[in-house]
Amino acid sequence: MIWLLDLDNTLVGRDLAFAAWARGAVADAGGDESDVVAIVAADRGGHAPKTDVARVIVDRLGWTDELPAVVERFRRGILDHVEAYPGVLAALDALRADGHRVVVVTNGTSAQQRGKIARCAVAPHVDAVVVSDEEQVAKPDPRLLEIALERIGAEAVDRREVWMVGDAPHLDVAAGRAAGVRTAWVSHGHAWAGGAEPDVVGTTTIETLALAAATQEAAQVAATGPGAPAPL
Repeated sequence: MIWLLDLDNTLVGRDLAFAAWARGAVADAGGDESDVVAIVAADRGGHAPKTDVARVIVDRLGWTDELPAVVERFRRGILDHVEAYPGVLAALDALRADGHRVVVVTNGTSAQQRGKIARCAVAPHVDAVVVSDEEQVAKPDPRLLEIALERIGAEAVDRREVWMVGDAPHLDVAAGRAAGVRTAWVSHGHAWAGGAEPDVVGTTTIETLALAAATQEAAQVAATGPGAPAPL
């Protein structure tokens, strides 16, 4: 099988890193918990326009920096704090040891996403990395997923043997559906509110991968009968 995996909040704790940076910045500015809550809320899980987030930071903390400089400050802060989720990289190693291929498919700027990948040492655990900024196309456009498949020479693969795994319904699941691949949503405990549900929903990335693998195995058994080797 082929696994196309989102980066932020799927392999690495991007929101945890932003919140950790925000707490430190608020403390340095003499703010309180209400400032942390406001800044984290403005970020909208990394999906808000960056200058909008910067504007809230300036208003709350009294910074005098220009907005682009504020954006760079919190981006650096994220890189300083980001970590891979426990056990996730080992799970990727296990998939590859079984003959599966793994590709990171992420939206974002090249510098920021490559910086997270380097800090968290993700690259040795995957077969390729595809970043929207470098390809000039972003999820939910399915072309980014097609590029990922091309990158590993699998553009002609049966789409039923490909999974798109991520935490963002409007980006990851939508892109997977548009590309005709199977979809798995990492919910982090949130309820689904995006219309037709993905093929698999799990609370954590490790749980989601396990559920997707079990679903794929069950489908293979149903199609070919017990004992048939699962396609890679």
